[in-house]
Amino acid sequence: MFRIVAKNQIKTIGRRFQSNLDKPAFVADPAKGAEFTKHLNDIEHHASGSSSNWKKVSFFLAAPIIAITGINTYFVEAEHAEHRAHNKHLPDEEWPVPKYPYLNIRRVDFFWGDGDKTLFWNSDCNRHVK
Repeated sequence: MFRIVAKNQIKTIGRRFQSNLDKPAFVADPAKGAEFTKHLNDIEHHASGSSSNWKKVSFFLAAPIIAITGINTYFVEAEHAEHRAHNKHLPDEEWPVPKYPYLNIRRVDFFWGDGDKTLFWNSDCNRHVK
């Protein structure tokens, strides 16, 4: 078994050491090179047309839609901010929150702050109604 493996290794090593040739391993075909260059130029021409198409879609379709959505969101959030400012003076017990049994469940206190507030606690809109 070892002799077979050793013989194959010697053949491979011998091939590797004798792989330096005086002439190139293959000769380039100018016709195939010209065909490949033409193919690359065709791809580049097609890409320039389609990329300009997507650029127009981005500027004339996507940007206005994003702007309109941003304006709408601004007005909705301004209305929410006004509503939060109106309810800010209410104590926690009078806060208009639905009484769901799964709200504000604390089995173990958080190890930061007073132990009741989560990391995402916002005092303007979060209340701990007991």
